[in-house]
Amino acid sequence: MKRTTRSTCFGFIAVLALAVGLAAQPARATSIGVLNTGDSFSNTISSNGPTFTRDYDFTLASAAGITILATALGQTSSTTGVDNLEIGLFDSSHNLIASASGSPIAFFDSFAQSGIALGAGAYLFTVFGEVTAGKDAFVSISLAANAAKTPIPAAGLMLLTGLGALGGIAARRRKAKAEAA
Repeated sequence: MKRTTRSTCFGFIAVLALAVGLAAQPARATSIGVLNTGDSFSNTISSNGPTFTRDYDFTLASAAGITILATALGQTSSTTGVDNLEIGLFDSSHNLIASASGSPIAFFDSFAQSGIALGAGAYLFTVFGEVTAGKDAFVSISLAANAAKTPIPAAGLMLLTGLGALGGIAARRRKAKAEAA
């Protein structure tokens, strides 16, 4: 009897926990919308802690390469403070593209971190912070979409070096022929 009562209680608690878990609403990201080259977005986050998290989803419309410059800056004063900030940039498949952490500032340029420019598509920018005990958090975040700089391929530099060497050899031969004649 005791065993049956205990099993029934554990079963009821498990069903109740499952129901609460299914009823909980997932966190929703703030939609920034479409960012074109030259566009930017900024926002402030206030929290009384002990932690905070915010998600921002956006779309890059341009098929050409765009880089994202992201910063999160926590204000430190007698009433505000942030011990640690973490930011991340994810693609539409939830693959991490770039991340950074710091106190009280975190920033990254996705082009410098990943080595590739971002293409058109959907992205998610996440901000997480730990609030200093006994204080409130005040954090400014910003995103800027910039035109990607096109790197000169290594093969192009090798071609220029090779052509310069061939030109030097040809000039030497002409000089030697002129002196012999």
